Amino acid sequence: MKSGKWQATVRNRAGDRFSESFPLKAQARAWGIELETQFARGGMRDPRAGEIAFREWHDRWWNARIVEPHTLRGDASSIKNHVMPYWADWEMRAITRMDVQSWIRSLVEKGAGPAAIKRAYNLTSSIMRAAVDDDVIAVSPCRSIDLPPIAVKPPQWFTPDQAQSILDGL
Repeated sequence: MKSGKWQATVRNRAGDRFSESFPLKAQARAWGIELETQFARGGMRDPRAGEIAFREWHDRWWNARIVEPHTLRGDASSIKNHVMPYWADWEMRAITRMDVQSWIRSLVEKGAGPAAIKRAYNLTSSIMRAAVDDDVIAVSPCRSIDLPPIAVKPPQWFTPDQAQSILDGL
């Protein structure tokens, strides 16, 4: 190069080009060999894959899901109300664990119930796991996230008089 640096360019199986510049020829050669090796082993993911917007990845994930219609309706509501307003325009690679924890905190502050928060988090976590499985991102940011506790209501039992009243009504 005119700058005096050495440039290595490697193509993946899809024909995409990856280039990097180095001050030394040996560094450029080593980088190129390492990248070619990773591509050949299938261990290298496209570094640009994480540039996809959360909204676009969600759409691909959503269309590939196989769930019951009732579940689909509830999930659609949770995504519409809690997930997309926050994450839609984020790049997948830009989302960190701390961002996810901050999102959970914002849902708590907005007054969302613990069960609604858990459902929204589980959906987001599923979207992120699918992104890891498809090599869109290297690791899921949905790790070690603190969720608000869901209060467990103790069972309510009929008193003998209530039970007798029901029996008499039948």
